[in-house]
Amino acid sequence: MQLIKKYGNRKLYHTNEKRYITLEGIAGLIREGHDVRVVDNVTGEDITVPTLSQILLQSKGRRGSMLPIPLLADLIQAGGDTIQNLRRSVLSSLGGRALVDTEIRLRLQHLLDEGRISEEECRRIGRLLLHEAEREDAESLPLPSRSDVERLKQQVEMLAAAIDQLLPQEKRP
Repeated sequence: MQLIKKYGNRKLYHTNEKRYITLEGIAGLIREGHDVRVVDNVTGEDITVPTLSQILLQSKGRRGSMLPIPLLADLIQAGGDTIQNLRRSVLSSLGGRALVDTEIRLRLQHLLDEGRISEEECRRIGRLLLHEAEREDAESLPLPSRSDVERLKQQVEMLAAAIDQLLPQEKRP
């Protein structure tokens, strides 16, 4: 964890490296994959979110719009809601349903090709996961087991990681 302290004079101090750092320097740390936490030096209050928001706003002027307007509007409407809303907004703003459906099809085909699932299981999982499935088909399917849900959770996290890697650096939230 990279700890940054913000002083009353608005200077930012990188405690791990014992030197001052700019907002662009913090953005660089995040691009490199570091976890960053920014705290107010006097109160100890965590001010990471406002600091990262400031970085996004300032970088917008240099490189053009980084985030689609519908995503920004959704973030304001969501307020303090969970990261799930952010993921949903990002996916819908970037045409994520098609991307997720394509990834699901690829993964199912890979599992089928390796013989890890049967054709019937492949079709069943596809009907459960793909957005194009008809409501009647979905309602006629049996409820998934606990292991199915756990597998799906793992796959969703892997998909989220894959999406993060596919997005250009300047489009990442």
